[in-house]
Amino acid sequence: MVDSASTDSIRARTSSRDVLAFVWGYWRRLPLRLALIASAVLVAVTLEVQIPDRAARLVTDVERFMSGADSIDAAWAAIGALILLYAGVALTQQLYMRLWMHFAAEVMQRIVADGFERVQRFSSDWHANHFAGSTQRKITRGMWAYDSMADIIVIDLGPTLALLFGFSIAMTLRSAPLGAFFALAVVVFIAVSMVLSLRYVAPANQQSNDADTELGGALADAITCNPVVKSFGAERREDAELWSVAGRWRQLARRSWTRSVDAGALQSAMLLTLLASLLSMVLGLAAAERASMADIVYVITTYFIVSGHLRTVGWQVRNLQRAINELDDLVAFAKTKPQVADAEGALPFRPGAGEIAFDSVRFQYANQPEPTFDELSVRIAPGEKVALVGESGAGKTSFVKLVQRLYDVDAGTIRIDGQDVSGVTQDSLRTQISLVPQDPILFHRSLAENIRYAKPRASQDEVIEAARRSHAHAFISKLELGYDTLVGERGIKLSGGERQRVAIARAILADTPVLILDEATSSLDSITEQGIQRAIHSLIEGRTALLIAHRLSTIRSADRILVFDDGRIVEQGTHEELMGREEGAYRRMFDMQTLGFVDPDKARLAPQSPAHTNPAPPLLPRPSGLNPPSTQETP
Repeated sequence: MVDSASTDSIRARTSSRDVLAFVWGYWRRLPLRLALIASAVLVAVTLEVQIPDRAARLVTDVERFMSGADSIDAAWAAIGALILLYAGVALTQQLYMRLWMHFAAEVMQRIVADGFERVQRFSSDWHANHFAGSTQRKITRGMWAYDSMADIIVIDLGPTLALLFGFSIAMTLRSAPLGAFFALAVVVFIAVSMVLSLRYVAPANQQSNDADTELGGALADAITCNPVVKSFGAERREDAELWSVAGRWRQLARRSWTRSVDAGALQSAMLLTLLASLLSMVLGLAAAERASMADIVYVITTYFIVSGHLRTVGWQVRNLQRAINELDDLVAFAKTKPQVADAEGALPFRPGAGEIAFDSVRFQYANQPEPTFDELSVRIAPGEKVALVGESGAGKTSFVKLVQRLYDVDAGTIRIDGQDVSGVTQDSLRTQISLVPQDPILFHRSLAENIRYAKPRASQDEVIEAARRSHAHAFISKLELGYDTLVGERGIKLSGGERQRVAIARAILADTPVLILDEATSSLDSITEQGIQRAIHSLIEGRTALLIAHRLSTIRSADRILVFDDGRIVEQGTHEELMGREEGAYRRMFDMQTLGFVDPDKARLAPQSPAHTNPAPPLLPRPSGLNPPSTQETP
């Protein structure tokens, strides 16, 4: 079997390095733009580092003018240079911000598209084990987490660290003692801020976030189940339950906020200490005639520039870690191999007459101790109408899923029109197989789009003709917007019968050689069912049809009936042939359905008269003159 490890286990093995490598994989696809942005950031940092020096020069020039040692022109020149420097920083920041917006938007588009493409190609089994809403949330949350992470690295934390490094060098060049102390103070401040953020504030934030999620879940659960709440008069009970959950959120949120304020207070104290220490040092140097007024201005200007950046370091580190954590799921998706993948060099499927052959097939679900099929062999002739019957779990649904290659077999081969399904591309194979499920799922799109989904380039006339043949045109025409009517999520605005008619219209429009019907008329009333059976008869004419039958009375005229039991085909034949077997499995199931829940032995002996039965019209009427196919290979 294919390794079906979920993304949850992979996520546990995802490290920060994996996340950074994931992001870099997207950045390196746009190297020129990334280099231009990085260059603009470095230019802005270089210009900003020079501001304190220019401010100090301005003070020096003013002092020289006031002492009569120089003219006012030097001071005006210093003011102009300082203004130009500020303007250069602002313009450069505007440049890289605008470049970054375009860059970030394109990367985010690629991330969400790649995540969607990846998940779309995961197996049906994977999707059955993961909530659709949760998967959607992981993709969109990962996209926005990337946005936060990238902004912090490129716009916030990255430039901040570069600026602090630049100031450390510049101050060291001006005064070695001041530069050494400033660099050490910055390192200590950043280290303490990171410890506070990751070890003290972040855990409380995580608990608060979990409580917020719990509160949202409680609200959604109660509101979704409001009809149940009303039916039991339980409004006050739900009020009390929500009050309890909200109380837990209040306690944890207050704890989180308090820790953030505590961290901010400690950072403020550290910044004040840094300012006091720098000023004390520069005054001491001035007293020893090793520093001037310009040096004092330089230190103060530097402090006011870097203090704003330092205050946000802890917050930036905390948000960076949070963004990395929220990107875990997308990274896990990228590391998860598709459970059913196209073989290397797979060719497009070449549609033919629709012959299906299972040859010694062995298949086992990953979570099952025993194989569903073991050495299963059967051939379905082109154009044959075959019903699959048996108790729940007997293997009917698994059989048709393997025909669609929703799973890979462990041994043996499945061939359609002589082609091994594992050797052709999945999309080309499935476009030649139409499915009408028992509970059709529709997109929240127009009726025309849902029908046209089987054939995207179909004209409106073709869509309407398919709807007429499926008896859907009548109810669609009565709608205010007709074929432009939106059907709601999963088609919730339509009744079960209406959804099924749309699904049948979709299958009619697909016009494929192989057709799968999963009790296709189960949601229809008897009058509509009779009309749709005529449409289905037209639909299946000349095609290979597989019918998963729950109501045995609907498949009496199938060309052949395969009776499944515990993954084996225990009987096969026409309805008449199988009913002729007194002790047969099919006969027993048919009698149980038509005669009610009675003793099986009595059911087999009871007369089958109209008074005892009320069979539904056959779903697969066999045209006159069509004989059952020749003896087929059985397991």
